Amino acid sequence: MIRKTTNQEVKGNHIKKKHGRGKREILLLSVLAILLILLAYLFNASASRAEGAAPQAQQTQQPPSSPASPPVPPKPPTAEQKIEELQGKVASDSLNFHLHYELANALHDAGQREEAVLEYDKALSIEPNFVEALVNKGAVYNELGRIPDAIASFQKVLALNPKDTRALCNMGNSFYALKDYGNAMGQYKLAVEADSTFAEGYYYIGIAFADAGMYREAVREWENILKVAPGSEAAKNARENIDALKSFMTSQ
Repeated sequence: MIRKTTNQEVKGNHIKKKHGRGKREILLLSVLAILLILLAYLFNASASRAEGAAPQAQQTQQPPSSPASPPVPPKPPTAEQKIEELQGKVASDSLNFHLHYELANALHDAGQREEAVLEYDKALSIEPNFVEALVNKGAVYNELGRIPDAIASFQKVLALNPKDTRALCNMGNSFYALKDYGNAMGQYKLAVEADSTFAEGYYYIGIAFADAGMYREAVREWENILKVAPGSEAAKNARENIDALKSFMTSQ
């Protein structure tokens, strides 16, 4: 027998079914809400890690800094600047013969020979026995062709010290300029006798021998320089002269 459902039963069943669907929907919504919260959390955490890593990545992409450049040494003063500086010092300390001497040397180096002589004279007017000024003044006189004045200057030095090699050698140059080769050779020999390591003396003796056509004697004198001052500029020049003379003698 088929049982009929009353309206009350139908209504009750309907209510029961409706209540069951509501619980499931609530559960699904809760799950979805939890998932959304988790996704939001994961997204925020991932963004934070990306932001934290960005500066580091940017830092690694920067090229390495180049090492600091070494300091540039200051340029040495020009001849004009040096002369101007010394002139200022002399103006404030005119009785300092060393300053006059230094100014004279600077003027000579700049090619101002006549002005250099005047400054050497000022130094010597303060200190008459200033040997360095006397020797340099005589050498400048040689360059100017004022040979008697040069000889007089060197004689003053030799009166103070007969074995001053610089004065003896320059005196030899003075006699050589006058073509007085005997006296020139005599002064050069006195210089190397006073100091057996005086390379400049051997050099000029060699020049005198070479000019006289005495090539073997010239080579012998220049070879002395290679022994007493092997690393000097005089030794370099002597070696060049020796090679040139030996080549010339071989070709004869």
